[in-house]
Amino acid sequence: MSSQQTHRLSCASRFLSGSIYVIRPISFQIHFTMLRDMHPAQHTHYVAVNDLLGGEQPLPDHLDAVNFTYRGVRCHVYGVLHGLKGGTNLQYRAFVNRTIRAAAGLRFGETQFRRLFEGIDVEMDDWLEIPPRDAFMTQIAASLVPWRFVRVVRQSRREGRTPNDRFGVGGVRRLQDIGGSPAFHLLSPDERRRIAGFLPPHAYLVENCRRRRRTGQFAGPVFPDSDWFWLARIEPYINIPLRSIHMLEYAVERARLANADEISLFVGEIHNSDMAWYSGWNLQTDPDEMVRNTVSATINRARAYAASSQRASRLPFLAATLLGTFTPLVIWLTVGVAAVRVLHHF
Repeated sequence: MSSQQTHRLSCASRFLSGSIYVIRPISFQIHFTMLRDMHPAQHTHYVAVNDLLGGEQPLPDHLDAVNFTYRGVRCHVYGVLHGLKGGTNLQYRAFVNRTIRAAAGLRFGETQFRRLFEGIDVEMDDWLEIPPRDAFMTQIAASLVPWRFVRVVRQSRREGRTPNDRFGVGGVRRLQDIGGSPAFHLLSPDERRRIAGFLPPHAYLVENCRRRRRTGQFAGPVFPDSDWFWLARIEPYINIPLRSIHMLEYAVERARLANADEISLFVGEIHNSDMAWYSGWNLQTDPDEMVRNTVSATINRARAYAASSQRASRLPFLAATLLGTFTPLVIWLTVGVAAVRVLHHF
């Protein structure tokens, strides 16, 4: 084993031996070594949309990363089209797993990524930046109309069974087929952001802060791939920009505490370009006091949580989520029973 590998394992063991993840350093060291693929990810040469659709470029072998240094820690941030179950097809999940194995330093993942993918060392608990009210509304938005809920369930099942993506099938490359393909990552993160219909990072952060106070716009972006139909409904409530800040601050603070100087973050697409922008932004110069106060609170929570020996309770979040899931069912059951009674009288 090289000295570089030994250093990584030592940092990882120190990092994960805290009470947030109760893992023995020696057992993690074996797990970490088995999963690590020391071949570095290749640099992606980005192409224009027209060139991608009209050309025959080979697909990348790995996810691309945005790279920057924040608070003295070198960060490699990978944007993932994780869908409902890790991606819209099995081929894409294998593509992500391959990238994780090749990633440098400690490997952080968005909430649920340890379940969806292989090789993530630590999840960042970004659900902490989704207030219970928004957790409730996320489920309401997804399941208030019964046939929408059925579509979400069917899409989730389909993602776990579909072997390959549709992009380029039959020799035709279309944007409406790109939402589960490595081809998506031949486009630059900024281009991908525009295609997905998201605001630029600062404007999106301002909108997130306004939505927290129920003064923003609640029309979600529409991704061209129909497999992502559900995203526009829940996006207004999932606090993407503030979760981006939480994850970067949390991961960097944990790395600093572990004396690690390099980390890789695997997050949903959009978080990556959010983080790249945020790493160079000066909060104190923002003219909007609401934004300054909201972001400052997010930073303080994330750093304090990273230094804490206690893991946050998910009970309020889960309770709000379950309430949002079952409320529409109760409503429609009540309506159904009332309709049966009315019809019975006729």
